[in-house]
Amino acid sequence: MRSQVRWGIALIVIGALLGLIIPFFGIPLVVIGIALIVWRGREDTIEEIRE
Repeated sequence: MRSQVRWGIALIVIGALLGLIIPFFGIPLVVIGIALIVWRGREDTIEEIRE
């Protein structure tokens, strides 16, 4: 599992747990975690295009 996926899952879990207590702080963490998972392969694609 790639680093971005691990961090994404961790941020989603932390954001969900924190969102139960303080929704204002939990939502951004969940969004960042989802973004990390969605765009996990972008740097590989960019590097391949340059070559």
